[in-house]
This record gives sequence, structure tokens and C-alpha cells, in this order.
Amino acid sequence: MKKRRIKKTEYVLYDNEPEFREYNPKTEIVPDWRTGQEGDWVLSDDGQICQVLRRKQAKQKYKSVEYIRTIIGTFICRPEVEMKGEMRQNIYTFSPSGNYAYEQIKGRKNPTRREFLFAKYVATGENIVDAFKRAYPTDNDEYADRQSKLLLSTERVRSLIREEIDKVLNEAEITPLYILEKMKDIIENPHARDGDKVNLLKELVTVAGMKDTEKRSESVTVFQGFTKEQLSAIEGKEVKKLAKASREIEG
Repeated sequence: MKKRRIKKTEYVLYDNEPEFREYNPKTEIVPDWRTGQEGDWVLSDDGQICQVLRRKQAKQKYKSVEYIRTIIGTFICRPEVEMKGEMRQNIYTFSPSGNYAYEQIKGRKNPTRREFLFAKYVATGENIVDAFKRAYPTDNDEYADRQSKLLLSTERVRSLIREEIDKVLNEAEITPLYILEKMKDIIENPHARDGDKVNLLKELVTVAGMKDTEKRSESVTVFQGFTKEQLSAIEGKEVKKLAKASREIEG
């Protein structure tokens, strides 16, 4: 017998039917948990007995599916899905690992197909919420905003975005030398605004190694029309820089 407290209520998972009968001699057990309704006691695929806490419908891959939630976890009511094993850490996810969505996203090693799409849309300058909604099947702006920022907090997705930006820059034949030449042209243009010249000179001072920086790296920053929030999220700090062509300065 195992116990678990969920929202101030204690629930019990019985190891087998004989143990369950010791405490519930006359209570009916639903043999196929996939047909269980809220409040029913059901038999898991490995012989454990638990109560159905919730039965609902959810959209999955553009169609509705039935699922139940128990003390063990949440399971889609399909013949190929099995409910068995230890109680999952997070009973609100369909994931067999039982990890929280945050942990799954942060701990994933290889990017998914949808993450590739998200990175591609972001790299072309699309708003992160719209990019997420295009890559993932959701119309919930609040959810998209939260999840997109979570994706952008991972080095895995940031690397994808940098790779996609590099592709765009290469296709447009935009190189570090090209950018430096354009910056020089603006600085030397007598009709350019003084404010623009000052800002570009500051960038060139950094590039030339005349200004101390933590890494003393040569940086060329390319702005692609991103929002301040988007750039901050990608960098994980307040620096509003996205695509960088850099190499370490000797000395």
C-alpha cells in the first residue's frame, strides 16, 4: 500500500487486489481502467488498484482523446497504453517518465522537429509567441509566451536559432567584413546623424579591442528587427544582441 496527498486529500494505491479487499471488501473494481469513470476503483495493467481522480477529453494531434488521471499518473484511454509501475513524480503529464514539462524541455539533448520549426521562424524575425503558435498546435497566447521563453532559455534552441540566422546571412552574403565596411561608410557620411555615428564608433571601439570586455572578443552584431523582449530572452540577459560573428582577439 502506498499513499499520496493531492491538494490536501490523501489517496491510496493498493499493491494488489487481496490488499484492496482487506479495506474495501464490497467495493467494485473496474477490470479495464480505460473504461473507468471518476470515483471508480480500477485495476492497473500490473495488478495495482487505484481510484480514477479525473476523466476528461484532450486534443492530441488535432483530434480529441479520452484520458484518466490516477494516483499513478495520467493515461490516454487506448488499448496500446498501459498503466503500471511506480507513482510518477508529476501525475499531470502524459509522459511515461513522469517528469514535469519544464524538466523535460530543459533536460532534452536533441532538438525536436517542432523546435527546429520554432527556431526557423524566430530566426526570420517573427514574434516569439507567433513563432511558437506556428510550430506548435495551440491558440493560447499566454501558454505560447511562457513556453517560447522556456525554449529560448535552453542552449539547444538558441544554437538552432544562431544556425538559422547564419544561413540567412550567408544567403544574403552578409559577412563581418561587409558589416564593418557599412558601419565605416555611415561614420564617414557627412549627412548621417551624429547619434548614429557615436553608437557605431562605440561598436568599432569594441571590435578593435580598444575597450575592455569580459571576453575581449571581436563582435559584429546584426539586428534583424526583433523585439527587445525577444532578444533579451534569447540572450538570457539584457544585452540586445542576436547574431554574432566573432573571434578571439590575440594579446
